[in-house]
Amino acid sequence: MSSRSWSQLKTIAISQLVAACPWIRERPTQFSAFSIIVALAEVRMTVRAIEGRLDADVRTTPSVKKDPLAAELVQMIADNATSHASSARPESSPAFGDWAEDHGFSDMGVALLSSNANWQDLTAAAGIIATAIKALSERARTLAQTHMGTILARDLPDGVFLRHGLNAVAAWLLAPETSGREERAVVLTRRRQAMSVYGALSCALREEDVTGIIDAGLPLAAVLMERHGLNAAELRSLRNGRHLRHSIENPTDFHVAIEELKTHETPLHEWPGGGRPEEADAWAGSPWVKEPRQHVVRPDYFGFYKDGITDAINAMREDLLRPMVAERIRLGGFAPSRQVVSFARSIEIDVRKGGGLVRQRMIAALRHAIIGPRKPKAFQEAVGLWHRRVATLSALRHEHTAERPGWPELCAPWRSACGSHELVVLSSAADLVEEGRLLDHCVGGYYAICRRGDTQILSLRENGKRIATLELTLGPDLGVLALAVGQFKAYRNSTPPAHLHDPLRAFLRDVRSGCDFSWNEDPS
Repeated sequence: MSSRSWSQLKTIAISQLVAACPWIRERPTQFSAFSIIVALAEVRMTVRAIEGRLDADVRTTPSVKKDPLAAELVQMIADNATSHASSARPESSPAFGDWAEDHGFSDMGVALLSSNANWQDLTAAAGIIATAIKALSERARTLAQTHMGTILARDLPDGVFLRHGLNAVAAWLLAPETSGREERAVVLTRRRQAMSVYGALSCALREEDVTGIIDAGLPLAAVLMERHGLNAAELRSLRNGRHLRHSIENPTDFHVAIEELKTHETPLHEWPGGGRPEEADAWAGSPWVKEPRQHVVRPDYFGFYKDGITDAINAMREDLLRPMVAERIRLGGFAPSRQVVSFARSIEIDVRKGGGLVRQRMIAALRHAIIGPRKPKAFQEAVGLWHRRVATLSALRHEHTAERPGWPELCAPWRSACGSHELVVLSSAADLVEEGRLLDHCVGGYYAICRRGDTQILSLRENGKRIATLELTLGPDLGVLALAVGQFKAYRNSTPPAHLHDPLRAFLRDVRSGCDFSWNEDPS
């Protein structure tokens, strides 16, 4: 930045604008305002925080305090910096463009063109002004970030990691409405303490009436228990259940997880962290927090079998619940209102505030019918068995209705050179079902894609015994044999023994090279 005086900088700015467009002197009022913008772009600016306040104090070198228009622009920069340190939704930069319009930028252009001014000269002057506005905007953004960092370091050290602006929690913790007030220090302490202890309910803490209780130093537990339908033990389990940094990083709290825990009538000892306080890590990693709402099964019952359980739930909804609900609607004579139609389609209750007692009762009935006393592992095994049976029934049902059962085989049965291993294409629903039954997995579910023609399922046998199942996907170009190995699974979807990879590689090599191994077929 320049070391010249303010009057010198203005003189230089005037010279630049006049050199670009001599006619600009015919509009002295606007000319003066825009020369100030150009000059201010060359001024050095610093920002400091005012003690006990969130306000930014922007200072310039040289000083421009005695120039009202320049001081007005500097105050706009200061106000912008203040908003970045007190609001989650500040203006991105000061409205210098609006300021220029208010001081007659468009009017000046129209007037000068009407007086036969050269439009190229006017464009050159406008470019100088635009360049100055851009420089001031960039300076304002830098000062705003600097000021926000200073305020965070002073009033909210836990939030100094924020780089791109405050979020709702950080802005609340900074208590902007107390800026400059005597009680500010006490309010900051109380809000930080409340967020540290009950960050799991940060949305409730930021509600106006709850904030008033916190700021006044009044007991908080009763209002949180009433707001979320919690008893004393449940609220105690949430104490220090979230790291303060996590609360600041993510304004979304755990209220949905808590609603779901209550709706599914989950015993307190099965809550994240075993229902104990100060279990922030357990809450952060819990499926109750990380997974979306589940309308039938508790999210902690999914485990590593999420896709299979999701399929089972969807199938139950499609094959059992929807027809049952449709029949009850018919028998009950319910009018086809939007609410009734929506429930009939989704079999889901409106989840606002957890869905209330109606949703809780529906989930309890489904839990009793589907899960019963099973714990997660037993439930996952039961769903796996169901999934295999459904895949079997679906494959057979479709096969029986097809005009031409089965599908073309990729190749004839293949046998290894040692004679111990054989790979056989499964080319019908019955083949898939038998493979799934003997290896206890759900290969029957591959019926549709096998019929489509872009997948082949093969059975790998060792000394005549089925030992693993291979999925091969075929490339889209039928003129080129492009194969890719999909899944390769043994009994109950376990990993096949390592020695089986040797015959697999030999088979793929023979197929890709076009070897004729039809001689391996049983001549009988």
